[in-house]
Amino acid sequence: MSKSESEIQAGTALGQPGLEYLTRIRRAAANVLGNSPAGREVLELCDDHAEARDRILDDRSSGLTVVAAVGATGQGKSWIVRQLIGNRDSRNQIKSGNNADDATEQLIWVGPAPPDNLDTTHEQFVHCSVSEMQPIGTSYLLVDAPGATDDRKAIASVANRALSLASVMLLVVRRDQIRSENIAMLASASEGTIVIPIVNAVRSQDDQLSAEVDTLLARMRKAAPASTISLPVVVNDFEIEDRSESRIGKQAAKDIADRLKSELECAWAGDRRRSARLAAIDSRFQVALHAVMSDQLPGLTAAVRRLNTEAKLLPGEIAETLVGRDGPLRAAVRSRLRLSLLTETLAFYFPYRTFLSILNLTHGAWDRVLLSLSGSLPSLVGAVWTSTKNLSANRGAEQDLREGLQNRCSAAVKDRLGPLAERFHDELLELRAAKPSNTSSVAHGTRTQVAYLAGIDSLQENSQRIFDEEVERVAPSRFTAAICGLLGTTIFWFLMAGPIVALYRGYFDASYDALSQLGGELNRFPRPDLAMMLTSLLLSSLPTAIFAMLVLSASQSRSKVRRAEKRIRDVHHETIERLQQEGVLRLSWDEPLLADAEFLLSAGAAELES
Repeated sequence: MSKSESEIQAGTALGQPGLEYLTRIRRAAANVLGNSPAGREVLELCDDHAEARDRILDDRSSGLTVVAAVGATGQGKSWIVRQLIGNRDSRNQIKSGNNADDATEQLIWVGPAPPDNLDTTHEQFVHCSVSEMQPIGTSYLLVDAPGATDDRKAIASVANRALSLASVMLLVVRRDQIRSENIAMLASASEGTIVIPIVNAVRSQDDQLSAEVDTLLARMRKAAPASTISLPVVVNDFEIEDRSESRIGKQAAKDIADRLKSELECAWAGDRRRSARLAAIDSRFQVALHAVMSDQLPGLTAAVRRLNTEAKLLPGEIAETLVGRDGPLRAAVRSRLRLSLLTETLAFYFPYRTFLSILNLTHGAWDRVLLSLSGSLPSLVGAVWTSTKNLSANRGAEQDLREGLQNRCSAAVKDRLGPLAERFHDELLELRAAKPSNTSSVAHGTRTQVAYLAGIDSLQENSQRIFDEEVERVAPSRFTAAICGLLGTTIFWFLMAGPIVALYRGYFDASYDALSQLGGELNRFPRPDLAMMLTSLLLSSLPTAIFAMLVLSASQSRSKVRRAEKRIRDVHHETIERLQQEGVLRLSWDEPLLADAEFLLSAGAAELES
């Protein structure tokens, strides 16, 4: 998945990224699934989800808390709403009944002010002042919703609207329906709200009721982990003997109001609650989308899942090869340590520095043989270091190395993902009911690259920096290089000073005599024997060269090389993980159809894993 797609999917719930994500899902479904049954179902899911988000984002309550009575048809929702209203005229406008002709078919708002944009076709407003409503510590709007399980689609849609609008839900269920599966369905649709279960029409208090209430709460909390599930309010059945509807209604209103007041005091603020609800429905949408694809398209889902698995592993595996094998990496470290010592040794230390240069070239010749066999970080490093001698040649070599690494990446992607991509296309052709003859061959033959590894240049830059920093940690310091240079230079000139001093003394004596007498013989000037001078030079150079070799060996000792190698590998591995987490180093699909399928079928997978 590309970085932009990850940002869309992980966008804030309250902003535009949610709409962009749905647009991306619709486009991917149209490209991959076409007009297949799965494609139509995905588009329907997107439409429902967009509508649900719009209802949550559309705050119609004018700052009032919305308390909605929801539940299946015939559970006593309207009766509960009437108990919370003290105005008789308002109560009479709220009808209820178990028959379809009497049941609530509109969304009925009750409160001091109507909601914004009242839809008179599906909604009704009943005025009731705050003083005539059961006090809960804040002004609120009551909503009496139709049965969410109504067989009539239009009525069920109105009920679902109430689920999206409410800040608090009074989930009403009759005692004899407490085990109904509809309860878990309604709870799962609560999306981060406060849910107060109301067990209605209880004929007797018994141990079985207590156990079933505990089971009810457990089911609701499992179905709606993002919601706040309150302890239930139990309402007795007034239709049995010796029970007054008025008395039971007053007690129920008081208990419900007390529970509302208690829960609202601990509730989140409006924006935070809205964010939680949006996050919850986004999560539910992703799970539903993933379920549709997995159930209806198991073959295509399996093909893309295998592609995704390889796509997650491949960037890291390719990136790890950038460091190279042990031999080339150690050769690169040794080469860099020698160059560091040579760089820190001043030209003033002659001829000790000359011997260091000669020894460095001698060692480097063998190291470059190893480095030339590796298209990894060591070869890149070797090319950079040779720039001190031939800048133009180095530029060409570095370009060759970068292109070689890209070619290796492309080959690895093709080998690992090529067969899986073929399987994906076969599944896609089968989904579209296409004939796997000419279409399949053309589709397969025209594909040159399934994906490419993005971020390899950034990784190379980081690798070069890591190599420089870790080698410099173990490289000789400037002070050490200066001390060694001073000692090496002293050794040479101490041994070479005798012949040189003797030669110059004879020359100065002859010059003095010639100048003082204004004449003299030329044969008085010293004529050194070439063999003697070469012998002196050799005798002076040999100890200096041996000392330079010892210094060079100490600067690239095995312990230093191993320590630098370990640090380079460790930091390089951490950098690879960081670049992958940041989305810089990733496998990007080079085929739009495959990118759409990967995005579509991976939607919801992260939610399922969490």
